[in-house]
Amino acid sequence: RMLVPSASFTGPARIKALGSTTSVAMGLRRPRSGLRPSIVPCFVAFATISSLLSLSMAFKEEEFRYCKDSSFCRRQRKFDGQDDRATYKLHNAHLEDNGVVAEMKNALNPNQPLKLRATIYKSGIFRIEIDEASSAKPRYRVKDVLVGDISQHSVKGDLSLEEGVAKYRSGDHELTLQLDPLPFLARLTYKGEVLFVMNSRNLMKWEVRRDKSSEGAMEDITGENDGLWEESFKGHSDSKPNGPESIGVDFDFMGAKHVYGLPERGSRLMLGNTRGEGAARDEPYRLYNLDVFEYEVTADRAHQPLYGAVPILYSHRPNFSSALFWLNAAETMVDVEDGPDMKRTHWFSESGVIDVFLLSSDTPKGVQMQFASLVGTQFMPPMFSLGYHQCRWNYKDDADVRMVDSKFDEYDIPYDVLWLDIEHTVGKRYLTWDKHLFPDPEGLQHDLASRGRKMVTIIDPHLKVDMGYSVYAEAKRLGFFCKNKDGGDFEGHCWPGTSSWLDYLNPEVRDYWASRFLPANYVGSTEHLYTWNDMNEPSVFNGPEITMPKDLLHYGNVEHRDVHNLYGFYMTMATVAGHKLLRPGRRPFILSRAFFAGSQRYAAVWTGDNGARWDHLASATPMLLQLSLGGIHFCGADVGGFFGNPEPELLVRWYQAAAYTPFFRGHAHIDTQRREPWLFGDVVMGQIRAAIRARYLVLPYLYTLFHMAHTQGLPIMRPLWMEFPGDEVTIAMDDEFMLGEALLVKPVVSANTRSSNVYLPSDKDDIWYPFRNGQTPKEQGVFTSLWSRFRGQTGSLRGQAQAGGKTISVDSGVEQGIPVFQRGGTIIPTRERARRSTSAMRADPFTLHVALNVREEASGSLYLDDGDTDEHTAGGFFLFGLKFQSNQLEYRQTEGSGFKFSHPPPALERVIVYGITKQPARVTLKRKNGGGSELEFIYDKESAMLIVRKPNVPMNEEWSISFAK
Repeated sequence: RMLVPSASFTGPARIKALGSTTSVAMGLRRPRSGLRPSIVPCFVAFATISSLLSLSMAFKEEEFRYCKDSSFCRRQRKFDGQDDRATYKLHNAHLEDNGVVAEMKNALNPNQPLKLRATIYKSGIFRIEIDEASSAKPRYRVKDVLVGDISQHSVKGDLSLEEGVAKYRSGDHELTLQLDPLPFLARLTYKGEVLFVMNSRNLMKWEVRRDKSSEGAMEDITGENDGLWEESFKGHSDSKPNGPESIGVDFDFMGAKHVYGLPERGSRLMLGNTRGEGAARDEPYRLYNLDVFEYEVTADRAHQPLYGAVPILYSHRPNFSSALFWLNAAETMVDVEDGPDMKRTHWFSESGVIDVFLLSSDTPKGVQMQFASLVGTQFMPPMFSLGYHQCRWNYKDDADVRMVDSKFDEYDIPYDVLWLDIEHTVGKRYLTWDKHLFPDPEGLQHDLASRGRKMVTIIDPHLKVDMGYSVYAEAKRLGFFCKNKDGGDFEGHCWPGTSSWLDYLNPEVRDYWASRFLPANYVGSTEHLYTWNDMNEPSVFNGPEITMPKDLLHYGNVEHRDVHNLYGFYMTMATVAGHKLLRPGRRPFILSRAFFAGSQRYAAVWTGDNGARWDHLASATPMLLQLSLGGIHFCGADVGGFFGNPEPELLVRWYQAAAYTPFFRGHAHIDTQRREPWLFGDVVMGQIRAAIRARYLVLPYLYTLFHMAHTQGLPIMRPLWMEFPGDEVTIAMDDEFMLGEALLVKPVVSANTRSSNVYLPSDKDDIWYPFRNGQTPKEQGVFTSLWSRFRGQTGSLRGQAQAGGKTISVDSGVEQGIPVFQRGGTIIPTRERARRSTSAMRADPFTLHVALNVREEASGSLYLDDGDTDEHTAGGFFLFGLKFQSNQLEYRQTEGSGFKFSHPPPALERVIVYGITKQPARVTLKRKNGGGSELEFIYDKESAMLIVRKPNVPMNEEWSISFAK
């Protein structure tokens, strides 16, 4: 949201409701409900004001720190490992409790040794922990991010000591630790290949905690002495009561040419260097959750952190994949540069401990599953949340909401959720309703629910300081707010004015927050209401970098600097608990802007305050892939861009791309023009409607992918190299993506595009078929429409299927949609009837798209449950496997004990087989109960495609369809 100067306090301020105050004062006409704004006589004034607003909304880099502004970053980057006094050496390595333990000492702090512990887990993950051997005040260690007691999954390896090294082996993995008198060094080997080397450049720098009055306390070994015990930024002072306490060490990714990860940032998926050759800017990647308005997406801004942080970095080469997870919630920096046949990285955090997990596997999917075993998997969302979400800051009142809802039905555009931003509350007091604007919120929610729709309201973490506001007053009485360094309640500025922030690290505070969601406390709420947690980095308008001071205190006397990146994580944890109180046994839905590793267990995430710009549309794909690699699988970018007014073509292209991303929401700033689909004329509205319908068509496939994400930890949206690890062309690509293993999507991200070059990847002999983009087949006419988008392509394979491993040109005018291809060898389930919402589709029949590979085989799966409850956790679901082989399509149950349908079980309406080279003599259905019938079909030899019509077999039972030669 937009920042503008304010005289009321020193930091930047936000406009509470620019559209209802500033715009009116400036003589700008606000659009009426459902109508596009008129052209006002003062057009010149409007253009002038628009220019001023554009300037005020632009990214303000001076609000945020660089390395030069952060003393710990200056010290860590200046440290070169050449001073022997700082060199750590390992002593007395031995086995202890299923791990290797050793003492670490250096000459600089000989009486303050460190303790290293190395552990290996069953999945092949190595963990290296380094902490002070003893301390009067222990350092903070991250809690609640790792799932369960992972120590239960450790295995005892074999330790051998020989020639100054300790070798710790288990299966295909070996960790080598270099012992005294040599400098500390660790090397991880997998299947004989060295994947990681730790401290090869001797950059391990550990700032031991000390008294300010102790000898040498005012000096650093680098000579960088400013800011050791206090520093300031733009008038904000950080008292640093513990003094310097940063930690850092270098890691080499051996054999790596590229690295990926470190979300969230507006950058390419493949991270560029921050030092040395090829560095766009000599600035480390920074992990520090911040409220960054209209962020830039250029290479020289890639270091800028955004709203969330997952400190994981991936590397991939054709035979091996690896990742490094740095479990630290303090401000963290990562440098990347080239080395001889490697990528060199340098990790450093302002406080905390070194707690590193080294992941390695033959494939990228293996590494993803390892990471999920540590931090958990994607929560299984309710079905409605996979539909289209309509949002705006703000739908102004009850009549406005009802009008928008009715227009979607009037124009046959499906949607599932309507959102309300901050203006629905009483003076930005969250968990309240302004009864002048929304006199009957319960009735409004029930009315939406009568058509299968839900509502989401925004609930931010800052609470207005007002003893007449019960949510604040009770929290104040209980002492539940974050504290200043002197122990008083912290107060800062945000949307309501002076505010305080709940301390979600406190379990009692989380319980209190959860109780606020009960209808007795959240008056006006119903079971149909869900939650949007925004501004939870946390955003503090008059704070340093628009966030909390680092020397605030949390539960347990923990400094904010230690846990900054966890604040949003804990807020969403508490909000989920509230949803479970409100709807026992049913699934929550929460959207969060801030996140950390493991946030996928609680919330969906979006990419924040983007702009209505082509470069922001282009950036959405790599940003979402980056989030997906970080385990944040339920993610999306605001369609059309939050800031600014998208031209119609840009808006349509955004809908076309976002229809294939996990989270699909349109959203806009309060001072943008209204942009509901019907406001752009019939042609544009029709194109947007087609894009949204394309989303609903693939929901069965998408819901199945969410089940896989929930149970296995595999991303929904994947970089090409995750599915094609042997295709080296894909390693640097981020303008296409895979939706699961079956669909390749190429967004169109430039104006006036008539054709697109699409790379079709291949590991061996992959082939590809164009997917229909939501155009319901007209049986006979489907053949021509499916293949008409190729330019200059010949039917060399199975009709006009295309071989992988090459780039082709595809027609992609705005009226045709973006290129989407189905991978040969896959089966995709769809539902193809146009409905108003997901709930209206529950009894709809299925279509199966069977795309044969060169061996005339294909496989897939279909997941079914009730779409709402937690019964799936107790086996209340069906998972069916689909396999086409030897001219037979089989549908077999592989998991689940089933569930009771609230309607007749949906049936199979149609099977479309692509790449079938000969017309079958007959097609026969065989049911598990012994029944069967001969089926109607249509075959087209030129396109090598066959449509089987109306099998009408229930999809909760097993069956097979045979294609007789």
